[in-house]
Amino acid sequence: MRNALVGVALLLASSPAFAQRLASRPYSEASSDNLEGIYAGIAGGGELMISDGNNGVGFSVEGRLGYSFNPALQVYLSGAFDDASYGTPLGDVTFKAEQVAVYLQYHLLVKPAAMVFARVGIGVGLSSNFVQDTAGNSYTGVGLAQAGGLGVEIRVAPGLFIAPELFYRGAELSAQGFSSSYQSIGLQVGLVYY
Repeated sequence: MRNALVGVALLLASSPAFAQRLASRPYSEASSDNLEGIYAGIAGGGELMISDGNNGVGFSVEGRLGYSFNPALQVYLSGAFDDASYGTPLGDVTFKAEQVAVYLQYHLLVKPAAMVFARVGIGVGLSSNFVQDTAGNSYTGVGLAQAGGLGVEIRVAPGLFIAPELFYRGAELSAQGFSSSYQSIGLQVGLVYY
């Protein structure tokens, strides 16, 4: 686990140096903005969440803040919230999960009007009220989280994009000796600023 975290840290630290050489397509120099600098975004949408063999439909929201090194490469911190309800033999259950992750986003195609991107992230997953004991005390589940997405950013104004995306988020959570995992896949629409 420690070696994996060191490897991810080294990859993130070296990625800006590689990004200049990795751009898949040249970005138009005639464009009014160069897509370098602060990166910020918000997104929301629907999802299918799978947890312990149960699945339910729900919603997700996400906020992002980071830096765009060039038109091809962005690194940012993301905070996401997933919520889904599903039926069990004991009644309906609502499962809520939070995720804080560092993302590496790469544009596979860079054009002034639209860009295709892929992103991958790793971080911490949380779920409040994950376990309740017989005394009614609630414990928060914590664990390693992973995420990714594939989408399109469509320019609506200089430096402002609408971004529909197919995403995945998941985590292996544990608290008080109990462990469980969840996976979410869904479609969200974001508003991104460079």
